[in-house]
Amino acid sequence: MSDPGMNESGMESLRTSGVVGDRIAGTVLAVLAAGAWWHSHSFATGFMQPVGPGAFPRLVSVPLGLLALYLILRPGFNQRWPHRAALLRQVGALMLLGGYSAFLEPWGFLPASLVTVIVLIRLFGAPWKQSLVSGAILTVGLYALFEFALGMPLPNMPGLSW
Repeated sequence: MSDPGMNESGMESLRTSGVVGDRIAGTVLAVLAAGAWWHSHSFATGFMQPVGPGAFPRLVSVPLGLLALYLILRPGFNQRWPHRAALLRQVGALMLLGGYSAFLEPWGFLPASLVTVIVLIRLFGAPWKQSLVSGAILTVGLYALFEFALGMPLPNMPGLSW
């Protein structure tokens, strides 16, 4: 729905900012997809391991790159630039994920993922109890999926070897 007090030039300004926003987001995501693809080749594959740790980033970077190109080439026309609170949450989520990638090796998968998931859930407004329970379930579920179901080794906590 449109704002009844907004004139045609105001609506055109919102559409233009939405197009620019989509193209900025598409460009950032395309760079991220290319970086993930390039960095995934630096992961060492274990002996006789059918799927190495670089498979997941490559698997994610292909659709991410395609969707990013779609945002660049065909941006939405009825989108609006996010308001300040939403924009701050998005920037916070990006910083949190950057921190996650930095702490994944030194802390190990379980603690780094647990902290990241809990803070991410809290960032979008969930109460602490729900964040803690959901974060623990999601972290353990992801660990079981990658470690046991897919056979992809994840970084262990310091001093802990299974």
